[in-house]
Order: sequence, then structure tokens, then C-alpha cells
Amino acid sequence: MYPYGYYQGPQVQYDYNQYDQLDPYAQQNQYDPYDPDRQPQQLERRVSQLERQNERQEREINQLQRDVNQLQRRLQRVNQRLRQVERRFNFPFTPFDGEY
Repeated sequence: MYPYGYYQGPQVQYDYNQYDQLDPYAQQNQYDPYDPDRQPQQLERRVSQLERQNERQEREINQLQRDVNQLQRRLQRVNQRLRQVERRFNFPFTPFDGEY
């Protein structure tokens, strides 16, 4: 049985020294469309599209959080002003009564 019940595929051995022997300007070392370690272009395009969409959504979330913080500060200031007016004119504060 595998630890935690998960199957772990066989470990792939890479010979990292083979890249030192390759001539970077040789034609056979150019992009190989049948390289098994390279993802298909469709998947690469989809991944990059999803990454851009994720970044866009993160920016939008950050902007909305800033807007929420700003509106909370404004609401707090409005409530403080309202309490000052109520104290000045001796309005009794009764929350949720709908009217004075």
C-alpha cells in the first residue's frame, strides 16, 4: 500500500549532463514537436490564458477590497456626523425605528 493511499508514479531519471553536450545552434536541437516532456501547444495556450484570467481577477479583487475599505470609512464618518447632530439637537437615539 502506498503512503496515505496515493499512488506515486515511478521516478523518472534525468541525465542533466546531456544538455551540456548539445550545440545550442545545431538544427536538431531546435524545438521538437514530438518531445514527450513538452505539453501540447493547446494546453500551454490554455494555461497561459488561465494565468492571465487569474491575474485579472486578482487585480479586480484587490480593487474591490480597496473600494469596500473606502466605503466603510465613509460610512463610519457619516455615522459619526449623525451622532453629533443627534447630540446637538437632543434627538433620542432609537435604532431600527425607521423614523424620528
